[in-house]
Amino acid sequence: MKISHRPDHRALRAAEYPSVADQLDALWHAMDKGQLPVVDAFYWSIRGVKDKYPKPQVPFTEES
Repeated sequence: MKISHRPDHRALRAAEYPSVADQLDALWHAMDKGQLPVVDAFYWSIRGVKDKYPKPQVPFTEES
């Protein structure tokens, strides 16, 4: 009987997945664009922070 080693799929997947932050950001943007139904607590808590601290219109530089 020949025994062969197969790498654990969980470790291989974990190495390939985007970061949790990137996954959550993608979900939020899909909700914001109407591509997914809004999950109220998740969506509105993030929307509140984004509204409180809007993205600047000009790129950030160290001198700014």
